[in-house]
Amino acid sequence: MTNAFEGLEEALSTQIKVELVERGMDQKTLAERVGIHPVTMTKYLKNQRTMPVTTLFDIAAAFDLSPRLLMQRAEARIARPGARRA
Repeated sequence: MTNAFEGLEEALSTQIKVELVERGMDQKTLAERVGIHPVTMTKYLKNQRTMPVTTLFDIAAAFDLSPRLLMQRAEARIARPGARRA
């Protein structure tokens, strides 16, 4: 990790993966709900592409979470590496 933004991107990707597992959902289903191509979702979750804020909001909605709560959970991963939830 070279900067704080990359650290947050990584934490957000990890949190999205946790949310997927907790809901028994796969990346393809999430991509369909968000309205993006599954390959694009994979690139976001592998930190190969920066996720637009609108996509973050759509992902949070697909999980029935507020974007704020999803980000708080991701930020907690930076403060406590290995944590499952904020």
